[in-house]
Amino acid sequence: SNKRISHVAPLSCTLASIPRGSPEDSAKIRLRFVAGPELYEFGEFTLDASERRLVKGGQPIPLEPKAQDVLVALVRNAGRLVIKRELLELVWPESFVEEGILAVHISGLRKTLGDRQGGRRFIETVSRSGYRFIGAVTQPAPAARWSVAVLPAQPQTADASGDQRSMGLAIADAVIDRLGRFDQIVVRPTRAVHAYADTRQDDAAKVGRSLRVDVVIESHFLRQAGRVQVSAHLVDSRDGARLWTGEFDEPATGIGPIADGVAESVAAHIGSTSNGKGNPRPATRPEVYELFGRGRWHLLSASMFEVPKAVEAFRAAIELDPTYAPAHAGLALAFCAQASLRLTPPAEAYHQARAAALSALAMDDSSADAQVALGAVLFFSEWNWTGAERSLKRALQLNPNHTEGYLLYGQLMETLGKLEEGLEMKLKALERDPFSPLVHLQIAMSYWNQRRYDDSIEWANKTLELDPRHPHAREHLSGAYLKKGDFDRHIAENTKHAEVHGVPAAALEPLNQAYAAGGRPAVVRLFLQRASSQPEAFPPIQLAMFYGEAGDMDAAFHHLERAIENHDPALVHLAVGPQWDGLRSDPRFNQCLARMGLAKNRDSYHFSPA
Repeated sequence: SNKRISHVAPLSCTLASIPRGSPEDSAKIRLRFVAGPELYEFGEFTLDASERRLVKGGQPIPLEPKAQDVLVALVRNAGRLVIKRELLELVWPESFVEEGILAVHISGLRKTLGDRQGGRRFIETVSRSGYRFIGAVTQPAPAARWSVAVLPAQPQTADASGDQRSMGLAIADAVIDRLGRFDQIVVRPTRAVHAYADTRQDDAAKVGRSLRVDVVIESHFLRQAGRVQVSAHLVDSRDGARLWTGEFDEPATGIGPIADGVAESVAAHIGSTSNGKGNPRPATRPEVYELFGRGRWHLLSASMFEVPKAVEAFRAAIELDPTYAPAHAGLALAFCAQASLRLTPPAEAYHQARAAALSALAMDDSSADAQVALGAVLFFSEWNWTGAERSLKRALQLNPNHTEGYLLYGQLMETLGKLEEGLEMKLKALERDPFSPLVHLQIAMSYWNQRRYDDSIEWANKTLELDPRHPHAREHLSGAYLKKGDFDRHIAENTKHAEVHGVPAAALEPLNQAYAAGGRPAVVRLFLQRASSQPEAFPPIQLAMFYGEAGDMDAAFHHLERAIENHDPALVHLAVGPQWDGLRSDPRFNQCLARMGLAKNRDSYHFSPA
């Protein structure tokens, strides 16, 4: 078994080679066997194909996603003529695209690489045929990296009650947390696997292929006579072979330590050494594990109806065991979710999140979840950019696989005007959770902040492919179409967004009539008329944007000041968001940035034309 493992190369695949469609359609996925990150060096450049990043002199070089894919395809085939049709199939699988688009991307790549007409160093055009990468390419030998998915543990009995499901999810969550602390392992987050707690999986390898991982950890547990027994297996996603099996039998209070044991054993068998970060999961009563798992289940549902249930479950777990740090950290994340969904006034929710996060850190200073929650409070509520960055850096040091940590850090970088660095962070989250609507929408927002509206629309639509009823994707599409001047699609997406939120068609009729009669200006006038009669019904931030669009700068800045006084979390992107472009030329705008502690970064805020 050990010998076999030492000869198994990890699976990886790039976004460019994944056709659109259901992630379960694994038969169409073109898998490539690669040892760790896929790195190429040519000239002064390093290309990390696995993380879609081009670096020169230690600095990332921005490339459009499709240009990045074209470069990856050429470099992988260095020295060989890649005909145009082959290149189109690699970069735009299952899509019809004209050949002319290749010339556009090749021209852009040549400018980026400094490849001048007089002396080609890297990309050669073969007339009427295709392109050849002619630069000398070397591949450094990185340490092997494995991608792993941990399925919720299944009860060995036929009882599939909610308590059993919660226990199985708590076991998986603890294994994921521990594996996430190994630098050479890419582990899918609990969010990506929690849905499997409801169903028995007879083919773990198939699940592994659908999640695009090398191996899957599946396990079963049995509680009886005050003890818990766990049987865990490491399964190869290619052929279903069992690479490792472990049996654990401990007192019922030892579920957390058992999960740590599973993670440590698996890591050792795939050749990953511990980085020494993090404390073991503490032992506690089985009822606490069940409540914690229930809280995680409700929280990961990301529903306005489920998040309050998560708060209730975490609080119940803390009542049974006030020293159980993961429950405090879970409660902190749940309060942050309440603030994001505006189920509770943000100031109140973030105040509670801060208290819960600090409680968790007092008990376990290695809790990455608590550091992420604290970072969210400092970022969204207190606008303490330095403190937020410190917490998020610490979280990612503790757990370099923390998806939410990368997403939040990416937003922070964008707030400070570091748009490319922000996108880079979010792409790291995508590597760890490639089927997450949340991650896809955050990438769409990165392109929104960069004024790359077509790319933003593409990623918002990818979000809807993964979750057709996503509550914010259509809202984002509506804004992108507005910025492109496509008012018909703007109104259409606005209407669909309202319908998803249960707004009746009759209530939308005045909006449609106003648009039909006078276009977008008439819609703005209608909104402001309604706001003037009941201003308390509209958030100040929304009033500021509409008054700004109408050209009433005094009213716009009046409401913007109100939003700043309230510390509206949506203002964190004030310095970079395109929705504020109409106010930027007014001297009062820099005063607003100064109040938020952002004025010192204004030299970083350079935007390309829309």
